[in-house]
Amino acid sequence: MKVILNGNEMRLIIISLSLILFSCKDFKTQESNDLPKNVIAKNTKLTCEDIAYQIVKSSNLELRGQKDFLTQIDRIEGDNITIHVYIENNISEDPKTKQIVESTIAWLSLNVNDNKLFNTTADPDNPIELNFDKKILSENDVFSLCQIVKKEKKEVVSNQAIKYSILPIDFDEYYKACVNPYDSIQCNKNYPKYFYKENDAIAKFFGNNFHPSDYMYLPKLNDYQPIILCNTDSDTESYDLIVLNNDKIISSLEIGIMDGGSITQFVISKDYKINLYKRKNTTEKNVFFKSYNIDKNGSIVEIK
Repeated sequence: MKVILNGNEMRLIIISLSLILFSCKDFKTQESNDLPKNVIAKNTKLTCEDIAYQIVKSSNLELRGQKDFLTQIDRIEGDNITIHVYIENNISEDPKTKQIVESTIAWLSLNVNDNKLFNTTADPDNPIELNFDKKILSENDVFSLCQIVKKEKKEVVSNQAIKYSILPIDFDEYYKACVNPYDSIQCNKNYPKYFYKENDAIAKFFGNNFHPSDYMYLPKLNDYQPIILCNTDSDTESYDLIVLNNDKIISSLEIGIMDGGSITQFVISKDYKINLYKRKNTTEKNVFFKSYNIDKNGSIVEIK
């Protein structure tokens, strides 16, 4: 059946449809405005500049009473971000014309891989470490946002995986247990050793400086890992003490050598006092030579 509408009926239908469509559009707009703020925040993508501002805001940097500070990324070098913290002042006497002058509050250095923030304002060579909310880095992909290469963190030792030698270590006792005449039970118990391989992860830390036959871990000293490197595959036997922190050799010292003409050997106490002794051969008595210890910075320093 064909329905024929007159002009007035058509106008009524068009007006009704327009009102319905407008109502729907208005409802959707109102629905969007009523969304919780946190939903909108989650969908907002932060920039590298935003991350820098949030980190400074969360830090314990002394802002000199300035609440409306600004931040600007000055440069990014490797995994280090240099941040300029400043304020803007209008020094113009004419209200119609602005004359903006920047006043520096601080210069900061953010190391993304190490999760550390430093104040370098006073002395760049002696920066002051600042505290900040490190969740900002963990909850945002700062590496992508700031185009920084993420470094794989290297763990040198694990307390659960490594067997440590027992301190104190007297070289004569060590030599009898692990070299001559050799006591496997005593050696493995007191001086557990690891054979050196060029493809070992730890070989990267030794680099071209050390190629030991084997090595042994001493108990950790705060954040530092002392290791004795044993070079016993050649006519000249030598022993080096090195101190590691993460992937860096902090210090090293040759503490033992037997070259056929003389003998230098060591005694390491529980508190890491290292006494060196010399003698011409095994029949002579040890003569005290030098004394060292490991300081709070991981450096092996001579005691005078």
